[in-house]
Amino acid sequence: MPGWAATHPLRVLATVVVPPHLSVSGGARAAEQLSAALSPHCDITFASMMTGTGSGADSPMPRLPVRSWLPSGVPWSRLPSRYSTLFYRSDLPGLVSRGQYDLVHLHNPMPALEFERTARACLARRIPYVISTHGFNEIANGGEIYGFGATKRLIWQRLVVEPVARAVRQAAGIFALSPADTAIVAAMGFSGPVTLVSNGITMPEAGDEHQDRVALARLGIPAEPVAGEITCMFLANHTPNKGLPQLLKAFRNLDRPFLLIVGGEQRSGIDYQGAIDACRLGQRIVVTGRLSDADVGAVFRRSDLFVFPTLADTLPLVVLEAMAHGLAVVASSVGGIPFQIGGGCGTLVPPGDSEALAAAVTTLADDRAQLSSFGERARQRVLERFTWRRAADQALLGYAKALYGHERAPVESLPLMANRSAH
Repeated sequence: MPGWAATHPLRVLATVVVPPHLSVSGGARAAEQLSAALSPHCDITFASMMTGTGSGADSPMPRLPVRSWLPSGVPWSRLPSRYSTLFYRSDLPGLVSRGQYDLVHLHNPMPALEFERTARACLARRIPYVISTHGFNEIANGGEIYGFGATKRLIWQRLVVEPVARAVRQAAGIFALSPADTAIVAAMGFSGPVTLVSNGITMPEAGDEHQDRVALARLGIPAEPVAGEITCMFLANHTPNKGLPQLLKAFRNLDRPFLLIVGGEQRSGIDYQGAIDACRLGQRIVVTGRLSDADVGAVFRRSDLFVFPTLADTLPLVVLEAMAHGLAVVASSVGGIPFQIGGGCGTLVPPGDSEALAAAVTTLADDRAQLSSFGERARQRVLERFTWRRAADQALLGYAKALYGHERAPVESLPLMANRSAH
């Protein structure tokens, strides 16, 4: 926005467009953490559609309550949530219209119609907005991921891809989570400045051995590994794009001892019990259900390897969390994952290829030196490349580009808060 100027600290509204019925969202969590990292530098306000965010007395930023609802006149309770997800409305456009903001930062693109409505509210008020590319790989590849036929592909295109693309084309800037997102937004018609603003991670503290043992016992996970056994961990929403059926198929074909810990809320349509029953001597699968943050830390510390056979992902935060715990990663070569584990942090496999996944796990199980080396490099890569401080610095650069209308706008041109040096 050429000619923009202000005498007050930069006022930013960070909005999270996400289905409110979700209990966990990597995009929402990343949005919250980036906003907190930016709060020492600018006057940032946080507003999320997701239940469970937007509160907290110790928050470093003000949060606005957001009401979400489904249009009346439709028997939503009789329909699967995957259909209602597309039609949620919220207060976000109204918050944009009534507020006094210099910039709006849009996080997460689903429900896409509400994402576009929020962008339109910005345009109506002549407020520039930037977009972080959470979920863009899934948007671009949804038809293939979910195996849609012709009719569902058309619906996906009209109700998801096209609204997101319209919002993208009018954005003052795009914050790409990985280099892979640049081609996606270009295909949507965006020709403005793209800034690489990856997710960050807060390095984990050392765990308490007693508390870890208590957590593991509650989850049904043995505290001590068995000689010759490799402990593998998977953690995600069990949605079709995460590749859990392919993971269970791969482990069914392993001819070696293993403990596979499957974290995340269970969903219908996945044969958990069949996979458990198919385990042979020395093999075990534990399905934990939803995990608390403390449980997640305990399970990471108990594991040898993180496995993530996703079919489509933009830049999964959980991969960085595993790397921060010093775990090697075996994951699909999709989206920003090659960027995350580049530099010898793990092994990439083709998406949907359960045989390649099984082979990669077997290779690392048989080469503990390589497994350890990958884990050490993974932790170091997170320390060097994926921190919230680095993400905040890049975001400020992107804000300057968006507000001053050219690629080389310096961060120093922004009216930042006086305590910036505290970061």
